[in-house]
Formats: sequence, structure tokens, C-alpha cells
Amino acid sequence: MTKRNRQKVQENKQSKKDVKFSEEGSEKPFNRKPLKPLNKRQAEYINALNASSVVICIGVWGSSKTYIPSVFAADQLMDKKIDKVIIARPNEGKGKSIGFLKGDLNQKMAIWVAPITDTMRQRMGSGHFEAMVANNKIEFLNLEAVKGRSWDNTIIIVDEAEDIDPEVAKSLVGRQGMNSLTVITGDIAQQDLKRNSGLQYLMNVAEYCDLPISIIN
Repeated sequence: MTKRNRQKVQENKQSKKDVKFSEEGSEKPFNRKPLKPLNKRQAEYINALNASSVVICIGVWGSSKTYIPSVFAADQLMDKKIDKVIIARPNEGKGKSIGFLKGDLNQKMAIWVAPITDTMRQRMGSGHFEAMVANNKIEFLNLEAVKGRSWDNTIIIVDEAEDIDPEVAKSLVGRQGMNSLTVITGDIAQQDLKRNSGLQYLMNVAEYCDLPISIIN
């Protein structure tokens, strides 16, 4: 092997070892394509996320009701337009408490919030995602403990909201602070609760009280 070839091999090995880190301590993210709608309904959804402080999206599986706000939140956080993303997904239809699960809160919640976190991880890159979680810029929220909390400069995503208790639903929309967005998604037809759905309650209140809540249905 010539000296020149040995030098090229050494450079290739070194380039594989070199990983560029951001101030969050993770590798640079993949190139992100702009979030673009595939139909009129998705366009309305994205517009609502940019213009409203509370957005409710009702849709069946595969309608991107969870995917779109997950990508939107990841982009907003990476672009430093917000300080934090809070993720919640009720487990009330399967059992009221997550306390029986092993691990800390993030580990307990992981199974419930995977539809959101998987999308965010893919959008941001695993290193960035894990760094954001470690720095508490991505937080998993137990809805049983939502009372007493409030958030500024934050996007709150609540998935599968058809299984939220009405009292919890009322608390959620009243907890956001300045420059914050609450996105609530669900499908009433998939409700597991035997009592009234908090998602249906919010939709009824928004309709009859003319509240500034965007509903994508």
C-alpha cells in the first residue's frame, strides 16, 4: 500500500469516528423535509397548529392526527421556537394507574407515548431526542398529576384523548401559559371509558360556548 493510500484509509477511519455535536450534546439531525399536507384536511390541521393555542383533531387510525403534531413539535423544539414538549397519552381505558409498571416515570410512560416518541425520534435523530429527554426538554406527563402544573413556551400533545376523564380535560386546556400550544387528538368511536369522554366534552363546550379552539374533524 502506498503512502498516499494509507493516508486515505486513515482519513476514512477518522471521519467515521468524528461525530458533530450540538449544544444539547447529540449528533446533528438528519436533513428535515418541510412538513407538507397530503390533502385539504391535513392543510387545515397544520394551519391550525400555527395559528391556534388549542387544537383538537378527531380522526381514525392512519389519518396522521398524531403524526403531524409530533413532527411539528419536533421541528419547533429543534428550531428553538419553544422550550419544551410535553407528551401525554391516557391509560385510563386499560387501567387507571401506571404505578404497577417497573421503572421511573419515563420508563412507565414509554409504552403509552410510543406513537409520538417514535415519530419525534425519527424526525430529530436518536441522539438529539435522548438529549432532549435527559435535559427535560421533552417530558412525559402522567395525566393523573396534571393539576397544579402550567407551562410557557411549550407544546403539549395529548393522544388518544377519547379516554380522558372530563375533569382532566378541563384541567389540560387551562394549564397552558404564554406562547404555548395544546394539541388534543383522538377518535370518539374508539372510546374505552364507560363514562363520558373528556374529548367529547371539550368538543361540546367549544361548540356551544364559542371558545377559541380549532377543531379538525
